[in-house]
Amino acid sequence: MQFKLTIKTLWWILVFLAISYFIGKITLQNMEWYQTLTKSPLTPPRIVFPIVWNLLYIMLASAGSLLWARNDQKSGKKHLIFFAAYMFMNWSWSLVFFAKHMVTIGFIWIIISNFLLLFIIISLWLKKQKIEFMLLTPTLLWGIFAAYLNGYIFLAN
Repeated sequence: MQFKLTIKTLWWILVFLAISYFIGKITLQNMEWYQTLTKSPLTPPRIVFPIVWNLLYIMLASAGSLLWARNDQKSGKKHLIFFAAYMFMNWSWSLVFFAKHMVTIGFIWIIISNFLLLFIIISLWLKKQKIEFMLLTPTLLWGIFAAYLNGYIFLAN
């Protein structure tokens, strides 16, 4: 399957960016609390996060659109279910960490979500679904870095 930017994919992207916008609002409401935490020296400047997450959400939405297109196949259903579970965990992490200030639970949450995404990526690689594999891999790499940042906060505070 080749990747084509379709109207369906654009809708996926718009929905994901809208969700990202609302997650950003929750995060911004809690920046005063976040600023009081001891953070890793590797923590990027604040402006980096919305840029990176918007790019990642575009890739995630594109991958989701492709997985949805394969939904009629047995492996497509499995991938879509796991992808939906991952997105739930991804989106809700901000609520756990920023809105509820649950640093420890947030760290566990992000580790579990990274393993879930790793499972999806390996499964896609084994099924030779290269486009989806490539679209999801940057999110895993960022997720590992985000887990490090969350873990540092967990240990230092």
